[in-house]
Amino acid sequence: MPLIQELNRAQIDKCLTEAICRHVPVSLTCYIGGAWYNLRTGIIKQSSEWLWITYPNGNGSPLPEMTKGMVLGLAFKLGHHKHIFSTRIEADCRIQPEEGQKVHAVCVPTPAKMQRVQRRAYYRVEVPRNRSVLASFWLGGQEGDKSLKWEGWVTNISAGGFQVRMSSRAAPQLSAGDIVGVRIEVGQEFESVLADAQFRNFLNDPASDDGVVRLGFQFLGLNESPRGRRTLYRVGRIVRGFQRVQSRRRAGGAA
Repeated sequence: MPLIQELNRAQIDKCLTEAICRHVPVSLTCYIGGAWYNLRTGIIKQSSEWLWITYPNGNGSPLPEMTKGMVLGLAFKLGHHKHIFSTRIEADCRIQPEEGQKVHAVCVPTPAKMQRVQRRAYYRVEVPRNRSVLASFWLGGQEGDKSLKWEGWVTNISAGGFQVRMSSRAAPQLSAGDIVGVRIEVGQEFESVLADAQFRNFLNDPASDDGVVRLGFQFLGLNESPRGRRTLYRVGRIVRGFQRVQSRRRAGGAA
């Protein structure tokens, strides 16, 4: 089975029905007012044309208003797969599920396209020792000012994010939540990856005593647009290729 699979309409309807029946949590990603938001929601009900999802809260932080036409990236997990699709808000409303009181919701079109991604694409894989994977990153996302860039070596990667190793003297002073644009060069057999990412953490390298640090980043917007999904596919190919290298090494070691 391919790492990323396009679903047909019958498969989409079945997945949505199952997600509703199981009350599966849904991850919502959106870009509002120059900032990315990763929020939690759920699908309340569906029809042949529409989905109703709970209006997300800001997890304790103020959330700008979500308005008609805003693009949303939605993702949920079923079994060994993650299901992703993008849509646009059609209306802000209050609906009453089969049981309980009315809830604040947004109405979106039922997706015509959905991708099923094997969850192993989201497992972090170490970059093989004989590979050098360079990451260049800059503040402000892909469209930010590239005149000030930093470079480091990618140590691990998944469809969720990546880690960069670099000298502490050359490392930027980032704060958790800062948005960067990143270009990852893997080699001739893989296309380079260009994406938005969010800085998550900063760690001293436990394997080094010479001032080396590790910076953790989360990919953003990989299920909001065709461009993002192409990037997701490229990252998935890289992850699968590195997983195969690891498997061959384990098999060789076992032999």
